[in-house]
Amino acid sequence: MKKLSFRPGQFVFKSGEKSTEIFLLVEGEVGIFLPYNETKVPDHKIGVSEIFGEMGVIEGKLRMAHARAMSDALVMAVSKTEFEAKIEATDPFVRGLVRILSSRIRDLQDKRN
Repeated sequence: MKKLSFRPGQFVFKSGEKSTEIFLLVEGEVGIFLPYNETKVPDHKIGVSEIFGEMGVIEGKLRMAHARAMSDALVMAVSKTEFEAKIEATDPFVRGLVRILSSRIRDLQDKRN
């Protein structure tokens, strides 16, 4: 795990990038912007103690949205390798549940576009 700092407007990641980390917001606020959103108003706001950027890592797919700091933000980043080690150590039922929930959310978003 590593700590990363972002200034307002700075991207944590962009849509289409390879998914290599999952993030936990420690301080500040991060906005999630779907690719068609070109405004300054996020589609979803991430608050302190929330995790984001997980779907691409869980599914092994590219990022489907942009994540941008809305204020000064501090995040903890967990690498894909670290996450996979944690998930493999869990019960097979939990692993399956995490993967299917992520897949269903992505499917719903794809249908929305």
